[in-house]
Amino acid sequence: MHIEADTVIARPSSEVFDHIARGERLPEYMTEFSWVRQVGTSQPALGTNYEYKMARGQAAGTFEWTEFERPRRLAWHGPPAKVGPGSMEPSGWWELSAEGDGTRVKLVMSPKPGGLFKLLAPLMAGQMRKGNVAALKLLKQQVEAER
Repeated sequence: MHIEADTVIARPSSEVFDHIARGERLPEYMTEFSWVRQVGTSQPALGTNYEYKMARGQAAGTFEWTEFERPRRLAWHGPPAKVGPGSMEPSGWWELSAEGDGTRVKLVMSPKPGGLFKLLAPLMAGQMRKGNVAALKLLKQQVEAER
């Protein structure tokens, strides 16, 4: 699967990056998450690990920052999270680039479905696309409101 969405946020890329690099903030704008917790207490960096639980069902798992290039790129990957007869291996990245006085934020999700989810991938991709558009709208509101 490959799902992309983007927006422009009227804030410098360093501020946007710092916001999204705090993985524990994901549920604030990606409502599909019930919670996300950083493992350890260090500042977010390459290799920082997170635990998460999704808002629906019993899906839970982990992911880590596999690329951490402040202020332009942040990528994640995690082991497959089993959900009933399927699984989903989380993977994706954020790309940030200057756009006028703000930052173009591109969110790319590339999860790998397993089991029954392979058959449901087209339907799931559509739902994820809508969720990402809504998440970027919330992220934009939050980051632009921070001063």
